[in-house]
Amino acid sequence: MQKEITNYELRITNLKSKIVNLKSQILLLLAVYCILLTVFTGCASTKKSELPKVQIEAVEYNQRGVDAVAAGSYDKALIEFQKSLRLNTSIDNQKGIAVNLLNLGRLYLLMNRFDDASVVFDRAIKTGSSLNDQIILSEGYASMGRYYYLTGNNKDAIDVLEKALNIDRKEGYHGIGSRLNIMGMLYMDSNRLEDAEKVFGEALKLNKDYGMEADTADSFRGLGDVSAKKEDYKKAMELYENALVIDKKSGRGAHIAIDLYALGNVSLKENAAEKALDFFLRAYAVNLSRGDVKMALKNLDIIIEIYTRSKDKNSVEIYSSEREKVLSKEMDYKK
Repeated sequence: MQKEITNYELRITNLKSKIVNLKSQILLLLAVYCILLTVFTGCASTKKSELPKVQIEAVEYNQRGVDAVAAGSYDKALIEFQKSLRLNTSIDNQKGIAVNLLNLGRLYLLMNRFDDASVVFDRAIKTGSSLNDQIILSEGYASMGRYYYLTGNNKDAIDVLEKALNIDRKEGYHGIGSRLNIMGMLYMDSNRLEDAEKVFGEALKLNKDYGMEADTADSFRGLGDVSAKKEDYKKAMELYENALVIDKKSGRGAHIAIDLYALGNVSLKENAAEKALDFFLRAYAVNLSRGDVKMALKNLDIIIEIYTRSKDKNSVEIYSSEREKVLSKEMDYKK
């Protein structure tokens, strides 16, 4: 059973390590990690001009792909990542190839192309093993864990995430919090709420200690999900609001929309329909502006339902018409 991606996306890519003093790792991070959605903080000191021209071009294509992902333009991102991969392949830049594969796989997950994601993640892991590159291996295992989760294979997801966690603990990598967030999500999915809460709590502490803002927001959101399942809605609201503050500071549009959606759901549980409506309207505006039509339509469905329950016929007509317009534009785009 495939699951819809609504939370805890593995960003493209999320790394911070203690080994940046090694020249080969610095060049790797500059070439492929520094330009990703979560920027590696130690990259600025390395000069781009030190890299071969082809590798610089690969970096630039990769950056365009990252920007396209952030804008929700997945088809454009795919083209840019593939161009970067071709260039890295042309100069046998194995580390660059491995990260291109990771980025492509994570993009495929966003596009629901699960079989393609599995293939490239497997290639990335084999490349990381051949290079004995622990960062690549950790990221590869974490990515494969996400794939297993989304395709309904929680057991294999937990097993492969343990491999990523073991590497991170041994090497002291700061990405461990993001792995724990995904593990918490898996426990949630298996209704192991106490285990999930414990793991999200550990992730929150580590992410705060390491200054991993995006992952800290994910930890807050995960704890909010646990509280919501436990029907502690007041606590869930506080946790989701904490996530929202961080996501707004980071400018993560997709996650801002998720936070607003979660706050809307909790407000409905507390029978605060007017408050919920405000959150869903804001989530809709964010998703529509980002070009995420699927989530925008999901928001509209709830908005229409709230107005229907309140017997506000005028608003029901307005947003039903809005829904038809959004759906029509999406269909025209697909044509």
